[in-house]
Amino acid sequence: MWDDRGIYCPSPIRPVVAIKENLSVWTGAAWSHYRADFIEPIPRSSPTIVEMVTASGATVLAANGVIAKQVVAILQLSDGEILHLRWEPLDDVEGVLWEQPGQGRFQTASVAARVDLCTATRDPYLSTTTFFILGRDRDMNLEVRNPVGYATPAARFVFWGFRYIVSALNIPETERAAMSQGNLDTVKRVIGPTTWIPAEGRAA
Repeated sequence: MWDDRGIYCPSPIRPVVAIKENLSVWTGAAWSHYRADFIEPIPRSSPTIVEMVTASGATVLAANGVIAKQVVAILQLSDGEILHLRWEPLDDVEGVLWEQPGQGRFQTASVAARVDLCTATRDPYLSTTTFFILGRDRDMNLEVRNPVGYATPAARFVFWGFRYIVSALNIPETERAAMSQGNLDTVKRVIGPTTWIPAEGRAA
């Protein structure tokens, strides 16, 4: 197992497990359990940039305007895949992450944090921007805000990290309820060591 400094470790991004280790993923308001069969990096590069003004069908993002949350097509997955990503804007705009569309990420009961050009000044590895996407039809959504008093023609965001190919673990029917609720004793007994990751937001 990797050391236990956490999935948001303030260092360059790295896989949270090794191949053939277990992952327990928060999705659909429950825990699902998988084995990592394959891992590969997704380098920060031009194909991993999305330009949200164009993607929204607009020509500019108005002064103090908002692009409503929408799926980022380049991050859509097939079944049996997980993306483990960090991200930042390349233009002077702010990004708000939603996973799934009805649940915000990076938020408390009273505030929803945004990722902007200044995020990297205090968090040089952008570890606080880390998020995960699990499989088909569990897409992340990105909302964009223009914090300045003039229109901007571009709102580019870049993503990088790792892609995992995973297979669901065979959980006995008698153990499924406890496993879906993340009962630690049951999980340890049925599948052994695992790494817990959130692939969507969660209210208190």
